[in-house]
Amino acid sequence: MSSMAKKPVKYSVVDAFTETAFKGNPAAVCFLEEERDEDWLQALAMEFNLPITCYLTSDDEDDDTVTLNPRFASDGLRSLLSTL
Repeated sequence: MSSMAKKPVKYSVVDAFTETAFKGNPAAVCFLEEERDEDWLQALAMEFNLPITCYLTSDDEDDDTVTLNPRFASDGLRSLLSTL
């Protein structure tokens, strides 16, 4: 299967760097079922066309814990995601 194969992605668009709705910067938070290559991640970010896109993957299939991919981390998103 191609790494660019069409497959649905669960995501949320959130207001980053603010505690007020409709303020700050919009950010896409993508919940991935598996690790993806850099080209795929960049293509998805381009589709969102938002200032920030981050990717979360599960640490373990039997665990509900999610991990922020450090390649796309920022301090504002770390604190935002701690509330999800």
